[in-house]
Amino acid sequence: LRPGRAGPIFSLWVGCMSCTECEDAEECSALSDSLSRLRSPSVMEVREKGSEKLKEELAKAQRELLLKDEECERLSKVRDQLGQELEELTASLFQEAHKMVREANVKQANAEKQLKEALGKIDVLQAEVQALKTLVLSSPTSPLGDLPSAGAGGKTPFRKGHSRNKSTSSAIMGTQPDPSATQPIVRECREVDSQLFSDFKAWKEEPTLDRGCCFLERVYREDIYPCLTFSKSELGSAILEAVEQNTLSVEPVGFQPLPVVKASAVECGGPKKCALSGQTKTCKHRIKFGDSSNYYYVSPYCRYRITAVCNFFTYIRYIHQGLVKQQDAEQIFWEVMQLRREMSFAKLGYYKDQL
Repeated sequence: LRPGRAGPIFSLWVGCMSCTECEDAEECSALSDSLSRLRSPSVMEVREKGSEKLKEELAKAQRELLLKDEECERLSKVRDQLGQELEELTASLFQEAHKMVREANVKQANAEKQLKEALGKIDVLQAEVQALKTLVLSSPTSPLGDLPSAGAGGKTPFRKGHSRNKSTSSAIMGTQPDPSATQPIVRECREVDSQLFSDFKAWKEEPTLDRGCCFLERVYREDIYPCLTFSKSELGSAILEAVEQNTLSVEPVGFQPLPVVKASAVECGGPKKCALSGQTKTCKHRIKFGDSSNYYYVSPYCRYRITAVCNFFTYIRYIHQGLVKQQDAEQIFWEVMQLRREMSFAKLGYYKDQL
């Protein structure tokens, strides 16, 4: 080709080449589009499936987490409830322990107080209990103790004063017999009062300390009221009430100097004046009511009247408590009558005094 003629031909060739390239480009574009169309649905599917799987796992994890939260909340409530119950139980145990300690201290104080009072009463009650046992176990005796018994074995009681020799008096009096030889021997006898014994048996079936029952009402009327009737009537009534409640204390005064009494204590009467009779008498004992600090000096006669009533109440209280085991109602009846006799002697002026 010559330079002058190459331009149109080259241009045509270039044009043909351009056409060929354009066709190939279109084919490539079409192929690319078809490949894109083939590839695009697979990727989306994978993404969708992956997303659904992740959502399912997330929902499952959330459900498990919710269940665990509910379980934790339930366990937390159980823990709080157990903790509250434990605190309440601990507080209750401490309160109960403190209560038991307080009650034990109160009981110990009362026991010590009662022990102290009991130790103070032992000396006085020992002689009275011994006398009561003697009355209960022994046969009835004469109030003056100077009458001979049926089985005395021929022994004659001691008589005060001068006694003349029988042989001398017989010689002086001639053949006159001794008057004492012709006197009959007197022995003590007893017989059951049927009405009183009937009342006693009815009372013994259902023992009571109520003064309104038939048997005790008669004893109160015939023995107790007269025995505890003093010039100071109010004090006598207080003594009867204390005897019924078993709160009366009788203490010996003795000859030692009296102990110092608290300022709040009150002493009525004195070692030389009886608070019950108001008479000037040597008072060897004094009484008080329960825990009171007031003391009342009493003469031996008034003290014997009080102790006679106390002995009666002690024995019927034993019967009421079931401490008297004898099955024979008549034997118990006579023991009660013996105590009633002591009250009768006391109200008539007979009494025993310790020398």
